[in-house]
Amino acid sequence: MTPVAMVASGEERDLAAELCSRFGLDPVIAGLLVRRGIRDLKQAEAYINPSLAMLHSPFLIPKMHEAVARLERAVNSGERIGIFADSDLDGLSALAVLERLLGASGDIPDRVIRYPVDDDDYGLSMRVVGEFGASGVRLLVTLDSGIRDIDEIRRARELGMDVLVCDHHEPGDELPDAIVVNPKTRNNPYPFRDLAGVGVAFKLCSAVLFSRGPLYKRRHAIITRDGSGVHILRITDMLAESPVSFQARASVDKLELADVDSVLHYDLDDDLRKDIQARFGHNADDFLNFLEPLENNASAQTLTLSEWCAKFSVREDMYTRRIDLLERLFFEACYAKGCAILDFADSTLDLVALGTIADIMPLIDENRALVRYGIDALGRTRHAGLRLLIDSNGGVCTARDVAWRIAPFLNTPGRYGRSELLASFFLESDKEALGKIIREISDMNGRRKDELSLLYARLYEECARDDRHRAGGGMFFVCDPEVPDGLCGLLANRLADAFKMPVIVVALTDGRDVVKGSGRASGSFDFFSCVVPFMPLFERAGGHPQAFGFSVRRERIDEVRKKIGAAVESAPRGGLTANGPAYAELAIERLGRLETEFVESLKLFEPVGHRNEEPLFISRGVRPSAFRTMGAGQAHGKFTIDGPAGVEAIGWGMAAEMAAAARGAEVDLIYSLSLNEFRGVTRPRMLIKAITQRGAVDND
Repeated sequence: MTPVAMVASGEERDLAAELCSRFGLDPVIAGLLVRRGIRDLKQAEAYINPSLAMLHSPFLIPKMHEAVARLERAVNSGERIGIFADSDLDGLSALAVLERLLGASGDIPDRVIRYPVDDDDYGLSMRVVGEFGASGVRLLVTLDSGIRDIDEIRRARELGMDVLVCDHHEPGDELPDAIVVNPKTRNNPYPFRDLAGVGVAFKLCSAVLFSRGPLYKRRHAIITRDGSGVHILRITDMLAESPVSFQARASVDKLELADVDSVLHYDLDDDLRKDIQARFGHNADDFLNFLEPLENNASAQTLTLSEWCAKFSVREDMYTRRIDLLERLFFEACYAKGCAILDFADSTLDLVALGTIADIMPLIDENRALVRYGIDALGRTRHAGLRLLIDSNGGVCTARDVAWRIAPFLNTPGRYGRSELLASFFLESDKEALGKIIREISDMNGRRKDELSLLYARLYEECARDDRHRAGGGMFFVCDPEVPDGLCGLLANRLADAFKMPVIVVALTDGRDVVKGSGRASGSFDFFSCVVPFMPLFERAGGHPQAFGFSVRRERIDEVRKKIGAAVESAPRGGLTANGPAYAELAIERLGRLETEFVESLKLFEPVGHRNEEPLFISRGVRPSAFRTMGAGQAHGKFTIDGPAGVEAIGWGMAAEMAAAARGAEVDLIYSLSLNEFRGVTRPRMLIKAITQRGAVDND
């Protein structure tokens, strides 16, 4: 039986078949792509071969032109710049990205850097604003923060500061009196809302670099023809308009080019080409000539359009219209010449990947491209501290390594009010000093793990045993005097994963009128939307759909518990089923002869993470054999799926379930696939996620 992806409609099956044909994909892989929302060949190419040239124009974010102008004015006139960043990994990696831009400007501008330390509250405070004012700051830039700091920014303006808010958190009903660069503001045309704070900072820096090149604020028109007529595409500041088509004509008079600064033409009739050349003079050029400066040798003049496609790794056959292909090549050229964005990306995407993964942002759309290139950049990072961490991991760095090892390690100082350690890690260049910082973080991380394990074990038992931490029927609300501020998020995350329910953990610190807490949710539940209606109850609050932090006055805790608990209980929730986007079905026959090449091809889905989950598979009517237990306490299980391949299956903490499955009854398995190398032999291996009785897997 041929393996089939779990696609429902005939249209989806047709697209999956075309993906198999065009990209040489296995039918299961093609089906998984369709189930993840791929709807055409262009989307498929962007997923399979993401390119920085396919990123959305930063100038689509409102106020980006104004932000670029104000920052450049400050740099060029020598104004003192204040930079305030959030104290987590996202915020401080955004700080490091902006610092690399300022450093690349030549003489580093006069600036004051600040982030929350010790007992500082979440976000910008009046005390910090006063410090910036006393230091003579004229431009204040907030990173990964600021969007809800209305009063504080109003005070900054009173003290004579202009403010640039570079943030990605959800805004309130009122925006601060500032130049706001945030893809989540109301009526925002930017196509992707879910950039991390460091992603928005990267966009700002990219816009600044582009503004320094020859293409800024110039309207270009690309003109070509095909059998249906003449097609014109206008592009300004990395933003393309919809192409306009005309019937073939010999005159340029009616082609609506009056507002165009330059024209790039390709394969036009001689009369029309001469007309354009006469009208625009030196501002008209052959499209291939526009690409020529990318090559430093004379052979560039002989390159055809197809050869340029090959040079940029662009699949020419993915474009049914030539004008769309020329658009893609234009943007590839923009990144490759004249604006230094590629060089900057090469030196900063390691930081962008770190912050994006650490902040649990969805790895879709732009984030997928940024993290994919960023993981590659981490593997060859020039940052001495990151180099030490990666080398200690055997020189290997994947998105999973960042999520499970590097990010938790680097976030440790902030959890103990020692954000200066993380800031120093990013901004320090001396290897000896960095080694000392890493050793200090390592000692702190060891204490964190021990403390976290003890607190989690106790709180888990309390939540499982009785209802003391229940807030209605839909969530846990934990208030505990032994929980430090910095462990609220980690504990909430662990408890949410364990109970598959939203969890809020509050550090009920003695002697404080205002206490801090964090909320986390597993799966796809939008927890933060249940909190937003009650913002007046908090002193401070901010976050994302599944992760947020807040501070609240002690006397309001019970009210917060009741109102959010009721909101969660009434909110719609759905779990991931076997018919979800991460799943595909492998027939028993295919599973028994599973190829190493097929498992290797699953790397196409990397980097995996939030909303781009690791592919999971279902096999029905399986009869496992050769069961045995393993590990400490014999809690883990292993059995074999019979067949030519003899696939080994591992279940962490699933010894009992696997033992029952191996007694002879047919079962349905849900699992992931990986490659296991042992004694020089590489073989596929299953990691069991769930075992159900035959036919019990939910397909709704």
